[in-house]
Order: sequence, then structure tokens, then C-alpha cells
Amino acid sequence: MKRITHLGRGKILIILNKVPFFKEFTPHEREKVIDTEAAFYVASADEYIIEQNTLDTAFYILLNGTARVTLDGVDKVLTTVGPGDFFGEIAFIQNTARTSNVIANDVCILLKVDRRLLGALQAEIREKFKDQIILKLAGMIAAKNTKKTERVAKDEKK
Repeated sequence: MKRITHLGRGKILIILNKVPFFKEFTPHEREKVIDTEAAFYVASADEYIIEQNTLDTAFYILLNGTARVTLDGVDKVLTTVGPGDFFGEIAFIQNTARTSNVIANDVCILLKVDRRLLGALQAEIREKFKDQIILKLAGMIAAKNTKKTERVAKDEKK
């Protein structure tokens, strides 16, 4: 991946305004994210954004393009992510190795979120980042609980 240095502030704001991750952020808060020397990257088609088992404690917010999530040794795509989705939050939170691969399907623009960036932001803005992570993790837990409930109900019918 390559760090983007040529996108203008106005263009970045237009992109952030369209991304669901930032819908709860005020225009002023979006500007603060950009002004805090946020790191934006571009990934080419079929380029690895995240490699399974590597150490990196940043997570990424996909601003443009799509990417696929895979596991080493498994030919199946686990899921596809698009603008507004984020990934890498497990390694960010737990300071552990990456649990999967994320590979660009096409040209992707990403915001890299690391502890340096979050530490430089005002508390209210950091809380909004944390809220988005909590909502995603809660949704993942709810989905797993639904699957378990469905599996138990199916087993009871047998």
C-alpha cells in the first residue's frame, strides 16, 4: 500500500461525508480528523491491505472501493467489505496478530487509524471512533447468538 499525499483536504472531506462510519461525526469533527495528520492510503487491485498472522495494531476504514476477507489455506471468501466498513479492529484492541487477510478487489482508499491518531484527537471524537467499533462488535455477537439459537432450534426438531 502506498500513503496518499496528493489528495486535497476538500476532496478528503467529500469522501468522509459519504462514508457511513462518519455519519455521527459533525462536519467540524471530520475536519479535525483530517487536520490531525490522518494517514490515507491507496491499495491496488489484489493487493493485501492486511496479512493474516502479521503484527500491526492499526485498523483501517475503507473509504472507497471493495475488498475481500480471506483466511490462509481457505479458498472461500469470508465476506466482502465496502465503503464505510472497517477491519483490523481485533489486532488494534488486543494488540495481537492479524486474524485474517484483507485483499483489495479494486483500487481502495483507506484511512489508517492507529493509537497515534486517536491519541491526538479530542475525547469526543475518540469516543465516536470507539462507538463505531463497539457497534460492530455487538452486531457480530448478536449474529453469532442468532446462529446458535437457530442451530439449537433445528437440533430440537430432530
